[in-house]
Amino acid sequence: MQDFTKGNAAKQILLFSLPMLIGNIFQQFYSMADAFIVGRFVGGGALAAVGSSMALVNFLIGALIGLTTGASVVISQCFGAREEEKLKRSVSTSIIFLAGLSVLISVIGYIFTPVFLRLLDTPPEISDMAVSYLRVILGGITFPVFYNMYMAYMRALGNSKSPLYILIFATILNIGLDVLFVAEFDWGVAGAAWATILSQSISMILCIFYANRYVPLLRIHKFIFDRELFIPILKNSLPAAMQISITSFAMLTITRLINSFGALAVAGYTAAQRLDMFAMMPLQSLSMALSTFVGQNMGAGLEQRAKKGFGYTMLFMLVIGVAMSIFVLLLGKGLISLFINKSDPDAPSIIIFGTDYLSVISMFYVFFAVFFSFNGFFRGAGDAVIVMVLTISSLTIRALSAYYLAGRFDMGPEAVGWSIPIGWGLCSLVAWFYYAKGFWRNKVAVRSATDDVL
Repeated sequence: MQDFTKGNAAKQILLFSLPMLIGNIFQQFYSMADAFIVGRFVGGGALAAVGSSMALVNFLIGALIGLTTGASVVISQCFGAREEEKLKRSVSTSIIFLAGLSVLISVIGYIFTPVFLRLLDTPPEISDMAVSYLRVILGGITFPVFYNMYMAYMRALGNSKSPLYILIFATILNIGLDVLFVAEFDWGVAGAAWATILSQSISMILCIFYANRYVPLLRIHKFIFDRELFIPILKNSLPAAMQISITSFAMLTITRLINSFGALAVAGYTAAQRLDMFAMMPLQSLSMALSTFVGQNMGAGLEQRAKKGFGYTMLFMLVIGVAMSIFVLLLGKGLISLFINKSDPDAPSIIIFGTDYLSVISMFYVFFAVFFSFNGFFRGAGDAVIVMVLTISSLTIRALSAYYLAGRFDMGPEAVGWSIPIGWGLCSLVAWFYYAKGFWRNKVAVRSATDDVL
C-alpha cells in the first residue's frame, strides 16, 4: 500500500503509473492475442468475427467493470481518511452486489447472443463464428468481473505492483492457450474465447488468494451488505457503469456502421483499433494513477496537493500524446500487416481499411491526453457524474459524426477516425470550464477532518 498524501507528487504519480502501464500493455495482449492469432491462423473472417463481437462484450461486461471503478473510488477515499472498518464493509458490499449482477448478465447475454448480433447487422459470413466466440465469453463473465474488481481494489490502496505480476502471468497463460487451442487444436474463434476465460478464471483465483493473504484491508471474514455504505458506492458506481454502458452502446452503433462496410472493413478496423488502444495505454495509465492520487488527497482534505498532481499529470500526458502520434503515423501500416496472413487473398484490402482509420486517429492523441487528464481528476475527486456526462457526450458526438461523415462524404472506416477527435476536442473544452469553475468541489464521499493548508 502507498500513501500519496505526502512526498513528491510528480514522482509518485509517474512511479505508480508505470506498473499500471506495464499492466495495461499486458492487458491489451489479451485482446490483441485473440485478434492476432485468429487472424494469422484462421483468416480474415475470423478476425472480423472477433472484432464484431467485442463491442457487444464490452457493452455487457462494461457496466460491471464500471461498478468496480466506482467502488474503488470510495475505497481509495476511505484509505485516505483512515477509515479501515468502512473500507472493509465497502469491499464486502460491492462483492455481494457484483456477484448477483454478473450472474444475471451472463445468463441474459448467453441466451440472446444471436439476437444481439442480428441487431448489429453482423455480416452473415461471420455470424456463426461470432456466436460461438460470444457464448463462451459471456458464459464465463463472472471471472473477468471479479478479476478486475480485486485488481482495482488493490490499486485503490496504492498497490499497483501485485496486480501487475498477476496480470503478466495471466497474459502469458492466455497467449499460450490461444496458440494451443487455435493453432494446434484447430478450435477456431471458440478456442480463443476458451483461452481468455480459462486464463481469467485462474487470474481471479490468484487475485483473491493474494488479497486474503497479503492485503489485510481486503481480507473479508464475514460478508455483510451495508446499506448505508451502499449509497455512496452506488453514487460513484452507477455513473461509471452508465458511462461505460452508454459509451458501449454508442460503440455498438459504430460497430453497426463498420459492419455495413463488409467483413473486410471489419477485419481492418479490428486490427487498427487494437493498435490504437495500445498507443493510448500510457495516457490511460496516468489517468488511473491520477484518480488514486486525487482520491487519497481529497479524502485527506488536501485539495491543493490534488490540483498540483493534476498539473503534473496533464504535462506528462501531453508529451506522451505527441510521441505516440509520431510513432503510430510512422509504423502503423507495418504493424497492421502483422495481424494478417499474407497468403490471404483479401490481405491487401484489409490492410488498406485499417491504415485509413489509423492514419486519421493517430494525429489527435493530444486531444485524448487532455480529455483523460480531466476525467482522471474528476473521478478521483468523487465527481463521477461529470465523468459520465463528458464520456457519454464524447461518444454520442463521435457516433453522430461518424454516420454523418460516412453518409455525406461517402467515407469508409476513416469516417469513424475523423469523428473521434471531434468528440474529444469539444468535451475537453467543457471539462476545462467545469474545472475552472470548481463545480467538482464537495463531491468526496469520505473526508477526514484535516483542512487543506494553502
